[in-house]
Amino acid sequence: MTNKQRTMNNTGFDYPLFFVILILLAIGLMFLYSASAAYAYRHQGDSYFYLKRQSIWLGLGLAFLWLASKFNYKNYKYLDRPLLFIVLVFLCLVFIPGIGGEAGGVHRSIGIGFIHFTPSEIAKLSVVVYLACSLVRKKEKIESYISGSLPYFIILGGISVLVVIEPDLGTALIIAIIAFILLYAGGARLSHLIYTAFLALVPLYFSIFKIGYRMDRIIGWLNPEQDPLKAGYQPIHLKRALGSGGLWGLGSGQGIEKLFYLPTPHTDSIFAVIGEELGFIGTSLILALFFFIVLRGLRIARRAPDDLGKLLAVGLTSLIGLQAILNMGVATVVLPTTGATLPFISYGGSSLLICLTSIGILLNISKNSPLK
Repeated sequence: MTNKQRTMNNTGFDYPLFFVILILLAIGLMFLYSASAAYAYRHQGDSYFYLKRQSIWLGLGLAFLWLASKFNYKNYKYLDRPLLFIVLVFLCLVFIPGIGGEAGGVHRSIGIGFIHFTPSEIAKLSVVVYLACSLVRKKEKIESYISGSLPYFIILGGISVLVVIEPDLGTALIIAIIAFILLYAGGARLSHLIYTAFLALVPLYFSIFKIGYRMDRIIGWLNPEQDPLKAGYQPIHLKRALGSGGLWGLGSGQGIEKLFYLPTPHTDSIFAVIGEELGFIGTSLILALFFFIVLRGLRIARRAPDDLGKLLAVGLTSLIGLQAILNMGVATVVLPTTGATLPFISYGGSSLLICLTSIGILLNISKNSPLK
């Protein structure tokens, strides 16, 4: 056996990445309980309600991580189209009474018995898998706009429209940004991407500035004091939570804003709860852990033995990193409300399941890569 063959056969499990994920999961459970206990007791009569449900999803998510880490990523080239088709069906089913879950005019979940899941979360992962596999197949044609990039824009446009009318503009934006990153990494011309992005600004403008509640969010973000009890309510209390935390925080479990001041403290606003209780030091730790995940994911992409592994790693890393940036950006009032959850930490079974599956795929790519 040659030295090159030995190098190719010496593969390894990415333990640093795995351990960082475990740390984030532990932090997530701790602060999920802290953020949700009072809310859960008032609305469910059990302060452990959300912690129990998240723990079940965590167990299932770890099982999916393990399965994904064992499943050779090269086999996704046989599954990408069926997966995308199934997701499209699910995105349509959310609007069917009796199947899709509806609350306050919002259709985002599907209920099968006692199991409820969010198809738009699955759509994020399916788009990454589909684009990575398809771009490898279409490698020679991708520089052409008509036969290369345009078909992807049409497919992704259809998915985005279904997600937007749920309505879930934040997830649609995440899907669009990840798609552009993957298309660029896959060889699409930058001029084609920029041209399409400008065209997409027209429907984006109407979906934001011509729909009342979204426009109110923008105004509340830009000038929260103008409407402190409605549109500006969340930004004001996010600032208060982070500001009162100072450098070291008020102490774990000692936060005030989570006690019926912050809307959804266990989902969208959990980063602010961490900031209030652990201060700047605690939020910096969370930021550093996500930065490590992104660096590790890009390292896996660089070491991947083929284009499919590289594109999958870039897409999955972008998925986790972008969602974390959006959530923390909203929590620090740098960005308007998007609805993005904080990966591995916020309450949400579908999001946790998809994020852990993504990590499992990254671990498999790492295992199948040569040591360098």
